[in-house]
Amino acid sequence: MICTNCGTQFEDGNAFCPNCGTPAAQPAPAPAAAQPQYGYAPQSQPIYAAPTGAVGDPEAAKSCMITGILAAAFACSFFLSFLGIVFGAIGLSKVKQYMGQYGDYPAKVRIGKYLSIGGLAFGGFMTIYCAIYILGLIIGVASNLR
Repeated sequence: MICTNCGTQFEDGNAFCPNCGTPAAQPAPAPAAAQPQYGYAPQSQPIYAAPTGAVGDPEAAKSCMITGILAAAFACSFFLSFLGIVFGAIGLSKVKQYMGQYGDYPAKVRIGKYLSIGGLAFGGFMTIYCAIYILGLIIGVASNLR
């Protein structure tokens, strides 16, 4: 180390100059390694947009549900059960079209889908039952005519 007052060179470990007694200049301390900061840093909250309503077109969803209701209602009737098959097929077609256009379906479309499937299945059963019943009536009347 070199004394800043008299220029004498001396060992680094001395606190004072051995020639003039001037305090030795202390070397600048090495910068400490950055310590990781632990703690809570407030996060900004995401801002969500207000829901805009049902997915897709609400009128199309309503139409799917109404068609499903008609399919189920006609399937439960005796002589008009074939209309349950018709409206069931139309309802499923509307649900498929809605899914193809909007990708997802809300509750009204889901209800219309299940009612259409039910109307289609039960309408088929009731139509066959009605046909057998009418055929039995015809056979019964024809046997009484002899």
